[in-house]
Amino acid sequence: MKRRSGQVGLLLLVVMGLVVGIALSLASRSLGDTVLSRQESESAKAFRLAETGVEQALNALRLDTSTTETLSLSGEGDFSGTTSIGRSTSFGLYVKEGEQAHLDVGSFAPGNLTVLWTKTSDTRENPSSCSAGSGNSPAAIEIVAHKSDGTASFAYLNPYNCTPETNGFGGTAVAGDDGYRSRVTYSVAAGTVAIRIRPLYSDSTIAVSGSGLSTQLYLIQSKAVGGDAQKEIEVKRGLDAPASVFDYALFSGSSIEK
Repeated sequence: MKRRSGQVGLLLLVVMGLVVGIALSLASRSLGDTVLSRQESESAKAFRLAETGVEQALNALRLDTSTTETLSLSGEGDFSGTTSIGRSTSFGLYVKEGEQAHLDVGSFAPGNLTVLWTKTSDTRENPSSCSAGSGNSPAAIEIVAHKSDGTASFAYLNPYNCTPETNGFGGTAVAGDDGYRSRVTYSVAAGTVAIRIRPLYSDSTIAVSGSGLSTQLYLIQSKAVGGDAQKEIEVKRGLDAPASVFDYALFSGSSIEK
């Protein structure tokens, strides 16, 4: 009887050990799920607050493009943050095919702009083929110069080391630098108030610089913290500009006669 009683006691200890192990495992998993849920909630709150800062900055620029203030953010509980609005006299944005980069050169002309385009490391921008058709070639560019007298001039340039069939474009770029495939020095004529650069054939990152340019880009940085979460959003905003269709449209206040 004593031996059987000892076996029962040992079996009970084993069973109790298993039960305690399972209970601890469940408690640990429950605690882990609780911590993960809290972290996800804090991360979402911080991100929403940072997004709110971006929206406030964009609205401030819509009302007054001269603003460079730093906005304070206040969220739920201990969540807080700041949003700063900076300026850049150089331009650098990813531009989709057919859309345009818009630059204000009213206080710059006449002068020379350095235009770089197409990131060599990005296969979306720099495909291996070189033939006409959307996505079949690195971007060629169209440069539209708008003058104060209401006239506009157009220039078309092929990418470096690539002529997509016989498109009749009037120039070809030289090799770019700083990770760009193509480069050209564009001479801005006197009386020019705006330059619009449009990529053709492919999307393209376009970078423009020139000594003496005014503000061409707004840089918005929004940061929010709270709990264990920290989020930061950076947004680049170009200048206000009419849609690209207006480059080719003719309007009259009364009537148009042939």
